Amino acid sequence: MVKIMNRTIVRAVKILEILSNNKEGTSLIELSKTLEIPKSSTHEIIQTLLKLKLAETNVYNPKLYVLGSKAFSIGSKYISTNDIIHFGSHHLREVADKYNKTGFIGFLDDDKVVYVYKWQSPQAKLASCDLGTRHPVYCTSLGKALLAYLPKDKSEEIISKTEFVKKTENTIMSPEKLMEELELTRRRGYSVDNREVENHVACYGAPVFDNYGNVVAAISVSDLYNPDEIKNCQVGLDIRAAADKISSRLGFNPARRMIK
Repeated sequence: MVKIMNRTIVRAVKILEILSNNKEGTSLIELSKTLEIPKSSTHEIIQTLLKLKLAETNVYNPKLYVLGSKAFSIGSKYISTNDIIHFGSHHLREVADKYNKTGFIGFLDDDKVVYVYKWQSPQAKLASCDLGTRHPVYCTSLGKALLAYLPKDKSEEIISKTEFVKKTENTIMSPEKLMEELELTRRRGYSVDNREVENHVACYGAPVFDNYGNVVAAISVSDLYNPDEIKNCQVGLDIRAAADKISSRLGFNPARRMIK
């Protein structure tokens, strides 16, 4: 069956994605160049987005475009009506507050993980990334927790097209090393980003399963690297326990956790 996609809608969505990544705003020329489409076509789409309030002009510079109030409203409703986020936020907050860390919920988006929920404990030292941020799976605790429990053919497909970029001295740089890390993740039930994205940050993640046993999300907590935490494993065990509670509320028995 041939998949038919409306070109204008695709372009509009790409424009919204560009605007979401630039808080200061993006010009019409920049949008046109990034999308490699005529300025006239870009102008037509952006004017429609403005009328729909999905985009608006920067208060201080009307030549720059930013996300509009309707885009925020739609995103907020998605967060409030998503069962994973609804159930997950409570259990994630408990762990984040216990260890004074910042907690996240992430979904797989092709070969990236997108951050869809964030909770920062009042005593957390780092705010880390913003909502909507997309990061590679190979070097993040959220990504590795998702990748470890995907069906084998799906995980192998993602790994085969992964471009390993060295972010720190600890970043995993090969498929073989990543496979070893994923096996370790499965054995202990939680993943670790041990200063792989930033030299001073450590993150702990765990998978969330639906009632069919499919991994559908991951949760994590992060803050400044603490070698004692890495050694005693308690943060990892607690984030795994929190993920198991979320999975249970989605209808999954954590005792059935397995690889397909």
